[in-house]
Amino acid sequence: MFTWDEKPSTFKRASERRREMYRREVAERASLLMRLGHKAADVKTRLKKTVAWDFDLQANPEHAGEVDSIVDDVYKRNQK
Repeated sequence: MFTWDEKPSTFKRASERRREMYRREVAERASLLMRLGHKAADVKTRLKKTVAWDFDLQANPEHAGEVDSIVDDVYKRNQK
């Protein structure tokens, strides 16, 4: 009825962008740690702890369960 009473559709896009941003951040951190010579298992453990610490006072984020697959993808892409 009123435009101020309606939920804008940009909220849905914003949440999708936020999820993608978090996934990209984990991938970038994994890439950095890989270039510094860390093993994949150590990177997975470290990034899981980092995500848990980042969201310590909030509910577990969706990307917390994807850390292993993100790190695996980063290491697979950069294998020589």
